[in-house]
Amino acid sequence: MSTWAEVIKMFEGANGDTQHQSLIVETVSLLTNRVGGLNALVRNFEQNGLGHIISSWIGNETNASISADQVSKVLGSQRVQELAKRAGVAPEKVCGYLSTSLPNLVDAMTPDGKLGSAGELQSRGRQILAAFNPMKSAS
Repeated sequence: MSTWAEVIKMFEGANGDTQHQSLIVETVSLLTNRVGGLNALVRNFEQNGLGHIISSWIGNETNASISADQVSKVLGSQRVQELAKRAGVAPEKVCGYLSTSLPNLVDAMTPDGKLGSAGELQSRGRQILAAFNPMKSAS
């Protein structure tokens, strides 16, 4: 699926909820961070026995679903708190929001079915944000 189609899915999933939209923007920043980023997220999924879930998002198969509890387990409370603070979202909402948007976000970050280099991830992150921000301001 194209990056644009994935961004549309994320935006529709946020249903005009500015907190959810803000969290998506912060998550793009997290995933494109040179220190860790998407590669660290993949390791966290694997370490928590959920590697098959993120592999489906990266690969060209149908995205597996994830629960808010699984998101919490993978991210850990410190990262959830950090994202909540940066996005201006109540911490208890972060994992629920991410359970709907993270699969599409990771899918959009890996359009060729692979992680890519740090530079490629940053470029994709900029593309996602550029596509997302005009829609965000129109809501």
